[in-house]
Amino acid sequence: MASQTVIALRFQRAELEKKADLSPAGKACLAGARGPQELMTALSGLDDARDGIFALALMLPHRQAVWWACLGARLLPDLARRPADLAAVEQAEAWVQSAAPADAERAGELADLCELQDAPGWAAMAAYWSGQSLAPRGLQAVTPAPHLTGVAARTALLLVSHDPLVTGRIGLKDLLGIGLDLMNGDIGRKAQAAVRERLGNAA
Repeated sequence: MASQTVIALRFQRAELEKKADLSPAGKACLAGARGPQELMTALSGLDDARDGIFALALMLPHRQAVWWACLGARLLPDLARRPADLAAVEQAEAWVQSAAPADAERAGELADLCELQDAPGWAAMAAYWSGQSLAPRGLQAVTPAPHLTGVAARTALLLVSHDPLVTGRIGLKDLLGIGLDLMNGDIGRKAQAAVRERLGNAA
């Protein structure tokens, strides 16, 4: 993914109103925003970063949303010791690089092998829901609704923040910072490294 580019955000006001699951404060920010940048500026100023994550996950292009979920899942300190979860994240990352329907399908298969109370399976599900169809191969295509990728990505990020090895050491504001870097055209690695350093320092 190229760095230093301007990311075109999907600003579908009706979709955000219905699917972003914003708090009353978040909904007030949405009502007053004239566009995505203005919305994210307002949401980033709230005490709770949840609304910012939930809205941005729906507005980012699918590749960036899935990548954000992967960057978050990669913060889990024990990911390398969880084979099914690691494979799911790696497959989601493969889809980010290829955007190939076969990689999306495989991500869905690996998501099914994960525990859905953990983030990695949802990162893979975000890739799966970014594919061309939710139906098994050979059947009539069922195109995923556009917001589903963001729903899976934000679920992954929320679960990262609630993971027992992470809770109390980093929070949603840290994860939102990674997403804001992606929104501004960065690839998120520096922001992720900064969060990882804070996570290590809080150990």
